Amino acid sequence: MPKETVTWTWKAPATDGGSPVTGYRLSTVAPGPTSTLTVSASTLSHTYTDWARDTDYSFTVQAITKAGVGPAASDSIHTAPAPSAAPTGVSATPLPLASATARFGSALIQWTQPAGALGPWVVSRDGTDSLGIGPQSISTNGVWDTSIVLNHLIRGRTYTVTVAGNLGQGLSSTVTVRVGPELATPPRNLVLTRDDKDFFTGTVSAAWAPPVLTPGQKVLGYQVTVQPLPHATPTVVVLPASARSYTTGDMGSTITYLVSVSAVTASGAGPAAQGAIQIGDTNKLYP
Repeated sequence: MPKETVTWTWKAPATDGGSPVTGYRLSTVAPGPTSTLTVSASTLSHTYTDWARDTDYSFTVQAITKAGVGPAASDSIHTAPAPSAAPTGVSATPLPLASATARFGSALIQWTQPAGALGPWVVSRDGTDSLGIGPQSISTNGVWDTSIVLNHLIRGRTYTVTVAGNLGQGLSSTVTVRVGPELATPPRNLVLTRDDKDFFTGTVSAAWAPPVLTPGQKVLGYQVTVQPLPHATPTVVVLPASARSYTTGDMGSTITYLVSVSAVTASGAGPAAQGAIQIGDTNKLYP
C-alpha cells in the first residue's frame, strides 16, 4: 500500500521564560501507539515518510528547556486516500486495415478493472496521429468501461498507450501498439518522357530510382499504372525489383496520361510517385 509523506513546520516560542530552548519533542497520534521523538533546537520542521493513506493523524510539538517540557502546540491532518488501483491485463489489438495501402488504422485497447479501482478511466497515447494531432487523452464513461478504440494511428508507427483510473489520477499501466507494417516510401526521381510516332500514336516512358527503405524492408517489385485522363480505365503492370524504367506500347495521341509508380514490399504496394504527360501535339506536323 502506498504511503503518504507529510512535513510539519513550527516556529520557536515567542518567549522562553528565561531558559533557552534546547530541543523539541514531537508526538504523533494515529491508530496504534503514539510516536514520540526529540529534535534539536535549530530544527523547525520534520518530515514523516511512512504515514498510512486515508488516515487521521494528530501532531504536537513542545519546546524543551532546562525547566522541562513546555506546553504543546498541535494540529491534525487526514492523509490522502490511496490512489486508484492500476488496471490489469492491459492489451492492444490492431484492427484490420481498410486496405492494403491504408496509411492509418485503429487499435482496440482493453483492460481489467481491479478491486479498489475508481473511474472514469483515462486512456492516453503519445506521438502524432494521421490528422496531425499530438499526444491525446480520452476518458471513458465510467469505471465499468474497460475498452476503447484509438483511431487514426499512423501505419508502421509504434505508440505507447497509458491507462489510469480516477480521471487519470490513479496508478497506471502501459502497453505499446503498432498498426500494420510500414509501407515503403514512393520511388524517387520519377521522370516521364514521350515518343510521338505520328499524329495518331506514341509511347510514354517512365524512369525512377528506388525508394528509401527502413531496416528490414525489401522491394519485391514495382507497380506501374498508366491512366488516360480524365476517367478512362487504367493499365496496371507489375515489374521485377530490378526494374528502373518502363515504356508503354503504342497509345492514342493528343491524350494526357497519369503515370503512377509504386514500390511493392511484403506489406503491399506503397504510395506512388506520380506524373502526367501528353502524347502528341495538335499543332505539330508529323511525317
